[in-house]
Amino acid sequence: MTHAAENQQHDPAPAASSIPGAGGLAVLRLSLAEFRCYPGLRLDLARAPVVLTGPNGAGKTNLLEALSFLVPGRGLRRARLGDVRRLGAKRPWAVAAAL
Repeated sequence: MTHAAENQQHDPAPAASSIPGAGGLAVLRLSLAEFRCYPGLRLDLARAPVVLTGPNGAGKTNLLEALSFLVPGRGLRRARLGDVRRLGAKRPWAVAAAL
């Protein structure tokens, strides 16, 4: 995923009822603001498994780190709260998800 993917919405995959083993809790939307390399991002997801691909430095691990702040509430790489704000950002950072 590249910086050009900011604020891009993705078409959801097939309904969870059509995917074997897709029961349980799922992240249906991930929203970021001023987080690491993302000035803003909204990903709408289906209950299907997600595969992140892209070149080094594209922001794949940043997405995983954003999720890690939601549960268990600390960064994936044990980053301090002040360390995840996007460089040069004037607004505070935020991570939100719809489950």
